[in-house]
This record gives sequence, structure tokens and C-alpha cells, in this order.
Amino acid sequence: MDVLGARCHACHKEWSLSETLYDCPACHANLDICYDYESLKKKVSRETFRQHSQFSLWRYLPLLPIQKLPSMTLQIGWTPLYPGGSVHGVNLYLKDDGRNPSGSFKDRASALVLAVAQERGMTQVIAASTGNAGSSLACLGTHANMATMVFLPHTAPIAKVTQLAVFGARLFMVNGSYDDAYDLCLAASQRWGWYNRNTGYNPFTREGKKTCAYEICEQLAWRVPDWVVVSVGDGNILSGLWKGFRDLYHLNLIDRLPRLAGVQSSQSNAVAATIQRFEAGERPLHVQPVQATTLADSISVDIPRDGNMAAQAILDSQGVAVEVPDQAIRDSICTVAQRWGIFGEPAAVASYAGFEKLCQLGEIRSGETAVCVITGNGLKDVAAASSIVQDAVIRIDPDIDSLHEHLNNHAIL
Repeated sequence: MDVLGARCHACHKEWSLSETLYDCPACHANLDICYDYESLKKKVSRETFRQHSQFSLWRYLPLLPIQKLPSMTLQIGWTPLYPGGSVHGVNLYLKDDGRNPSGSFKDRASALVLAVAQERGMTQVIAASTGNAGSSLACLGTHANMATMVFLPHTAPIAKVTQLAVFGARLFMVNGSYDDAYDLCLAASQRWGWYNRNTGYNPFTREGKKTCAYEICEQLAWRVPDWVVVSVGDGNILSGLWKGFRDLYHLNLIDRLPRLAGVQSSQSNAVAATIQRFEAGERPLHVQPVQATTLADSISVDIPRDGNMAAQAILDSQGVAVEVPDQAIRDSICTVAQRWGIFGEPAAVASYAGFEKLCQLGEIRSGETAVCVITGNGLKDVAAASSIVQDAVIRIDPDIDSLHEHLNNHAIL
């Protein structure tokens, strides 16, 4: 394992992995796992992956902070990258991470955290979640024979709550927001020593999520897209993608880096607002809380726990942060489903809503290549989709004349 240790994003102090489980011991900011790229260059190449028969995130084991392949047989990662054709003159691809075992991108992080927990002899893993991270932890935890506990806000969609319960996690519905659930989960892990999966606190979540960037490049035959567009809640997916692209660049597996577009609902816009303040001259870069009310529950976050690193990733990639209204997110559910056959939950298709807006603004230009990451399956939140397709339901009597009348009235015959 070619891990050098961890570096603090804020104070830049460096630590060995034996010195900390979570955040920076000095200032409590987020940590970034560091690798010996010179050593890794001798071990991995494009040919290494071309010959690999493991089509999951574990094909990238040399680039992950674990010693050996974990005992998980579910296929996590290596999700489809679909060509979307030309949209506004842009060569579009859609990465469907709703195809992961629990239906969410979050399986990448949960798999890595559980693997780390197993290597460290942990038996109880806990997390706070708006739904997806929790159902992911429950799904993979039971598969790995690990006990799991999840704290959810009382507003979590019933489909995600049900999924959690089916997988057997111990579930606590918190009478408060996601941020309240997060803080309670943090306090519980500190009091009883349970291993904490929380985004923006456990640095290994980013290490799992970065594998999506590896897949995008490998599935594009190592051609780097001009843009990667993804929705932003806590910010950990975006910072993870940037980490993955930088890994490949430092290893000379790609010759350039993409620009990142972070998409937020205008009703949950902490990271986008931070970028706006930075561009207006405010220093230092610091994400401030908002009052999130978006229908896209997976990105409805008052305090983005990995927001500073996500904002920095946007700036470092010369990318953009864009806000879209909830109505544009609603519209994108049907657009993505009907045009490309991918049913995404609201937070997942927010990436496409952002892509459309960035094309209209001229940020993403004709002739460029863009990848929209669809982070979660639409069955995670059927209520959000059903509210916009009521007119598609036609009620008729169970006889041929009733059907004939309807067909005639709507000029179908």
C-alpha cells in the first residue's frame, strides 16, 4: 500500500494514518489521503487495467488505502457510461451510478469505509444520512457481516427508509434536519467508539468516490472529457471526483484535467454562494450555512461538511458552480428518463439541469465533451417523480368501447 499519510486541507499539517481516524487532530478540518505517486508509477499503467478481469471499483485496489481485496462480492462501481449524443452541439455522456447495489453513488464510499473498518477490526459502523448514504451502508454492511446504525432526518423519503429497514440496519429517525442527525451521529461515535462513516469527517469516503473518475477516463479510452457535471450537497462526491482525476494525472495515465461543474438547487446553494463570494473578492474561501429547502433531499444540506474542499476543487479545475431552480430539476427527471432511459432521483438529474443551464450560458460550448453523473436511482424517491406525471395516468372502464372512446378523443386512432 503506497499511502504516505494524510494532509489537512486547512492547516496543511501531515499525519500518519495511525495518528487519526477522521479529521485533523490540530484544527479539525478535513483530511486528504496522500499517495507515493512515484512508487505507484512503477506498478500501474493503462495496460494494467486493460488486462484486469475485476469489473468493479476493486480493479483500482493499488490506488486505494487498503491492504487487500475485501470480502465483498456485490458489484460496486464500473457503472455504465452511456453516450447521450449531441446536445446543444456538446458531445454528452451520462454516468449512471444508480446501477450500484443500493441504487446510489454512495456505495463507492460505503464499500471503502467498510473495508477500512474490517482491516482495523471495527465491528460497528454508523452514519448520518439524508437516505442514500444510510441505505448504502446498510446494504453493504449486511453483505460484509458488519453491524450498522443510521441516523436520518424525519423528512427522509419513505423508499429510502424502507430500504434501510429491509437491509437490517438499526435506524434512528431524528426529529430535526440532516445536520441535526449528523451532529447526533458524531456525538454517538465519540461517546461509544463506533466507527463513523460520515461524509466530510471520515476521509476514506472520498477515496471510494474518486473511483468514479477512474472509470470515466478508462471507459472513454483514457480520453478526458472537457467537463464533468455533478450535483452537490455535502460536496464529497465533487471533491472525490477531483481527487480521482488528479491521481490519474499524477500517474501520467491522463494528459490533462477536466473542468468541474458543481450543480446545486437554488434552495440549497451553500457551495455556489461561496464561489460567488470568492469571485467577488472575499477571502479566505469558507462555506457558510444556508437554510436548505430543496425537493432534492440528497443535496438538501444546510452545512456542507466537505464544502470547502468541493469549492476548492471547482476553483482548481477552473470550473463553475451553478444554481438551478427546483422546477428545472423536476423537469429533468422526465427528460433524462424519456430521452436516455435513465430514471434518476431529483438530486441525480440535477446534474443534467445544470448542464442545460451551462450550455445556455455559453459556459459549456458546442464541440466540447461533457459527462453528467447521475448519482441515484429514481425509485429512491418515487413521490417526487409521481407528482409530475399525474396527467399520464388515464382511467378507463374495463371494456373495449371505453378504450376506443379515449383513443378517438385524443386522435390516437
